[in-house]
Amino acid sequence: MNDIFSGTGNMLVVAVAVFLIVLAAMAIDLASGLYKAKQRHEIRSSWGLKRTLTKFITYEGGVMIALGVDLLMHFCHFWALIHLDLLSGVPAVACLVGIFLSIVEGLSIHEKADEKTKTEFSRVEKLAEKMVKKEELVEIMTEAIRLAIVKGETKPIVEDGET
Repeated sequence: MNDIFSGTGNMLVVAVAVFLIVLAAMAIDLASGLYKAKQRHEIRSSWGLKRTLTKFITYEGGVMIALGVDLLMHFCHFWALIHLDLLSGVPAVACLVGIFLSIVEGLSIHEKADEKTKTEFSRVEKLAEKMVKKEELVEIMTEAIRLAIVKGETKPIVEDGET
């Protein structure tokens, strides 16, 4: 029985480190997002913070599942079966998941500045496009009304039902 659990203590220490590293990456991403929103005078709402809670549960839950896989692999001596005894007692799957999640958070931090700028430019571009269309429509309608009046194709405006 002791043979099965030998090495799990070290695995759990490494797993706690993975949990903390992923948590730190998420905290940095959150702080970065809040800082960028404050710089842009954007509204920071509880909805965004709720998304962070959901992300926390998803990410840390993923690390826990990966640790469970590592423990099962350790209990059944998986690494010995495939002749990789060097990895015995190492939570390799949890470490890989932690690396992946940390990279995702790093990309998220990097994208925030670029994405916000691109989004802002896109909004301005769309607004300008709408304004141009409205101005063109007003010009076309004004010209059509002017031409109709010049040609005498319009009837006088009737007030109170008189013709």
